[in-house]
Amino acid sequence: MQVKADARCAFTNKPVVTSGEPFYVFPSGYVFLESALRREVMPYLNDKQRSRVSEVEHELKMTPRHNISRRNLLRAELDGLIAAECPLTGSIMVESIDRPFEEDL
Repeated sequence: MQVKADARCAFTNKPVVTSGEPFYVFPSGYVFLESALRREVMPYLNDKQRSRVSEVEHELKMTPRHNISRRNLLRAELDGLIAAECPLTGSIMVESIDRPFEEDL
């Protein structure tokens, strides 16, 4: 997928290309920073999936950068957990239909 240089996260409105953080682009055209996507998706994962996300993130932090094959496997698993589908056009959107647009401050 191609991303415009000025693409912004659909949740935070921060520029994704210059953020210094991984980002995800979905076929729907939406772009999300990894941290924002994770924050949005986590409540919809089951307990086992949430636990695994934490484990994978910890393993990624502990795996040396030179161990590229292990890091790629962990990254692929994390992708499958938090980025299986676009949160604005997939089943998460349907599941969130009864949630308010903004939380009380």
